Amino acid sequence: MIIRSMLALALLLPLVTANPAFASLPAGYGNQANDGRLALATANPAFASPAFRRVWERTDYPVQQGRGNHAWIWGPGPFTAGIYEAYQGGAEPSRLVQYFDKGRMEINDPAGDPRNPWFVTSGLLARDMIDGRVQIGNGDYVALPSAPIPVAGDPNAAFPTYADLRAYARAPGRFALGDAVAERLTPQGRVPAPEFANLAATRIVQVSNGYGIPRAFWEFLTRSGTAYRNGRFVRETPLFDWLYIAGYPIADAFWVRVPVAGVPRDVMVQPFERRVLTYNPANPARFRVEMGNVGRHYYRWVYELPFADGRQALITAPPRDSVVGSPLVVQGFERGIAFEAAIGVRLRTASGQVLATAYTMVQRPDIGVPGPFSASLVFIEPETTTPGTVEVVVGSPADGSEQIIASQPVLIGGLGGDLARAVALVREDLAARTGIWPERLGIRFTEDVTWPDSALGCPAPGQGYSQMITPGFRIVLEAAGQPYDYRADRRGALILCQDLRPQAPIGAPISLPARGAVSTLPLHVEARLERAGEPVTLHLLFETGQSLSQTVTPLAAPDGGGLVLNSLWPPTEPVRINTQRAIVQIRDRQDQLLAARLLTILSPDDPLARPVELYWLAGEQLRVEQRPIPRTLQIGAATLEQLLWGPPPGLGLSTAIPTPAEVLSYPGRQPNWGARVRLRSLVIRDGVATADFSAELRAYGGGSARVGAIRQQIERTLRQFPTVREVRIAIEGQTEGVLEP
Repeated sequence: MIIRSMLALALLLPLVTANPAFASLPAGYGNQANDGRLALATANPAFASPAFRRVWERTDYPVQQGRGNHAWIWGPGPFTAGIYEAYQGGAEPSRLVQYFDKGRMEINDPAGDPRNPWFVTSGLLARDMIDGRVQIGNGDYVALPSAPIPVAGDPNAAFPTYADLRAYARAPGRFALGDAVAERLTPQGRVPAPEFANLAATRIVQVSNGYGIPRAFWEFLTRSGTAYRNGRFVRETPLFDWLYIAGYPIADAFWVRVPVAGVPRDVMVQPFERRVLTYNPANPARFRVEMGNVGRHYYRWVYELPFADGRQALITAPPRDSVVGSPLVVQGFERGIAFEAAIGVRLRTASGQVLATAYTMVQRPDIGVPGPFSASLVFIEPETTTPGTVEVVVGSPADGSEQIIASQPVLIGGLGGDLARAVALVREDLAARTGIWPERLGIRFTEDVTWPDSALGCPAPGQGYSQMITPGFRIVLEAAGQPYDYRADRRGALILCQDLRPQAPIGAPISLPARGAVSTLPLHVEARLERAGEPVTLHLLFETGQSLSQTVTPLAAPDGGGLVLNSLWPPTEPVRINTQRAIVQIRDRQDQLLAARLLTILSPDDPLARPVELYWLAGEQLRVEQRPIPRTLQIGAATLEQLLWGPPPGLGLSTAIPTPAEVLSYPGRQPNWGARVRLRSLVIRDGVATADFSAELRAYGGGSARVGAIRQQIERTLRQFPTVREVRIAIEGQTEGVLEP
């Protein structure tokens, strides 16, 4: 998510007449207030957009000036500054919104025509508070328990809340034209209320979306009134577009007894998508029909209630004590404490084993402000159902230590009968082989099978197998009209049986990128092939049809195999690659597919990417490169990993850190060495960063100039982070006597 400064973007626009309620933003905007309330909700904020002001002025400026004879449509003014809330699938990754007592104004496409009546839209707040979901995109939501906030009456009213209405929303409508709303809603359900049967206000005069709208509400929604337009007070019929303001009704109207200013009153209520309408016959005529304070309620529901008890984060999915499987979607809300909005989500068993970890971004409107998050965990389930815990963790920017800020007990479902997971695995494998995305692959048939041995019914000639009963599945997929016969056991092992010969998973030779990886460009590829010396081609095929290719020659491993240790770089020409799925393939000179893997590539400006600085050599001088990498709590370690893969080609840059070719040919190479330098760990404590590298770093070969260059590259790269003031370099845990000339 692009983080913006609300102070810079809020437009401090004067109204037609002086009005202290719309002065300027208060000093200190953007920080948490001392009383713990969000600074987004503050006294006398300005309109965040002139378009917001125009919408408000049309119906509510006459009320403010005493020229209108209707109740507030939005309220006396905004009670928050402009907020850039995350919104996926729109023109930008966030949208400008502003909260009013009665609703929320939104601009989904800032490049749209401001003259279009729908340039500013009204949020579907009542719907989402009843349904228990926060919309973060055109079709994307994060779960949140339905709002436990009263829809009518005083703030301390016990019933009904938005959560209480969930059982009635979208139920079949019960009223037809001419019927009367003569039912009372109680905690025990609907009960007859004949005392309201003869009130003209309760008679159904319009049916929309399957629900009857009583006369009192329909007359309010379609009334005439004094509006303010083009600098003049004018008479408008109707005063506003009722669908624009209220949306469609989503439940029948009902009567309820609630306290109003401490006095019990009978009030008729009906929820619409965007608003809640109330009718109080005890009020003066002008205020008998009013709109509920859904804007205030929604703001409190999302930004305040999840943290009212002092918690730092709230996990809203999966539900507590539910049975979970892979992939597991974890959603929730974080208070605003996570450094750079980066959090970790993980699943561990009761014994402490971590089954999966993912890093994601909190979709915050601004620094220190709460926001939703969502992450997907892919893991191999245990043999039997076992207790587990979903955890949300944040890292300390000072020393890298972790803090668990939320946890949720769950039951991790065992592998028994997990056909769906097996289908997902084989679809992923076939997608990598064929370039046809998983959801487009058909299933011809599936069956449970108990194999007599570990060959899964497709043995390789001359190979021995464990003679043990192996339960599993046979899954036949279809791609481009051709069948593909897969065999899988219940632990996740699978083979493709072609011509009665087993084919290993196509991603098996590739160790980087990992299965299900989310990466940026350059994409680093590490794979082990049967032969060295014969050129192969790396292909990166994007879902949009774009592609990148590079021909490389595998290095010779000590055992004679081939090692691919190369990077696929973004195109040099200005071609935009958006965030999307991709397939990395390795093909030989005959275009035979040797290995492939599905992954996701992030665009450089994706909210899940962040730029870091890498230091390379240009002759004897250091030169910095700025490179986007996936956001992670271990940002320092991830940056050093990028440094170990080397500089971009074609810019005259080099690295003093030993390359794989140098490591493999180094005369002092030891039998237990690998093919490249790896980072074993990075620990930051009290401003001191200790970077521990594998033994292959010793392949630098000596020389004071090279030693100095290695140290400079590592130190300058780490010192970009404000928590690092000193860097120590270790090899295999030893800091003494390393990197000597």
